[in-house]
Amino acid sequence: MSWLAAPLAVLFFVILIVMHRRHRVAVKAERGALFENVLTLFERYRVEQDDVDFPALVGGYRGFDIKLEALVDHVAVRKLPSLWLLATVKAELPQRSALDFLARPLNTEFYSPSSHMEHRLPTPAGYPAGLRVSADGTEGLPSPAVIANQATLFDDSKMKELVMTPKGVRLVYQLAEAERPYYLVLRQAEFGPHLRLDPALARRLIDRAIAIIEELRRDPPPDAACPS
Repeated sequence: MSWLAAPLAVLFFVILIVMHRRHRVAVKAERGALFENVLTLFERYRVEQDDVDFPALVGGYRGFDIKLEALVDHVAVRKLPSLWLLATVKAELPQRSALDFLARPLNTEFYSPSSHMEHRLPTPAGYPAGLRVSADGTEGLPSPAVIANQATLFDDSKMKELVMTPKGVRLVYQLAEAERPYYLVLRQAEFGPHLRLDPALARRLIDRAIAIIEELRRDPPPDAACPS
């Protein structure tokens, strides 16, 4: 019966390919629906997805251009992968330098600009211990008053990062942590079925980013407010 071995092997291989393709289609569809519950929040929107990655949403909200990105982070060793939501609101701001607040830094945050910023600053009062403060310059930074007002962001342990730049504000928030059995046994970052972004959370993050932008516009650096 050895003459049957080759056809059976081919058939088995074809079945595996079909199963793999069906699985990828299912994964893409499930992940692609992450933002389906928040679409009505936006004046306009476009959802983009690269293969089976989680999608990104580009849209308009309260007159601002925004971007929501969902990124899987499985770089850290001995830690379950996280799904991070990057909520960015674009705006032209008077500050000339970018400022980054990164909670619980592991030096594996590939999505963060912190490691590329040359200045390390003291952690302001009211912020959690261990938070890393970085800047790409020491002039034209947000005022101490504006900085102090953002400390409450990190009362939420899922808040990972605040970035304030001359081009806008970004908040990074942990949406989910990978399911332990899948990761420990199969080394796959699975975040559970029917994962959807909660509209209340999306609104809270975007509204807070806009509130920071409005603070920065009302409180420009002294050298920007009083040009020579």
